[in-house]
Amino acid sequence: MIYNGCMKMEQEAHDTLKTSWLGIPSRMRSYCDEVGRVSGGSYSILKGCVEMESDAAANTQEFKY
Repeated sequence: MIYNGCMKMEQEAHDTLKTSWLGIPSRMRSYCDEVGRVSGGSYSILKGCVEMESDAAANTQEFKY
């Protein structure tokens, strides 16, 4: 049962990335591809990386120390 849930998550992440991959900036694709591969080749990790990097790029903050 857990296996099927994991496989479903991976399939959904793959399907999402397949349709949006070329619209993702190449540096982000390259970086997140490396992150996904280091974690064992997970599409879910890859998708999460792309989402976090996209959010960070859209919401740049100025930090003062």
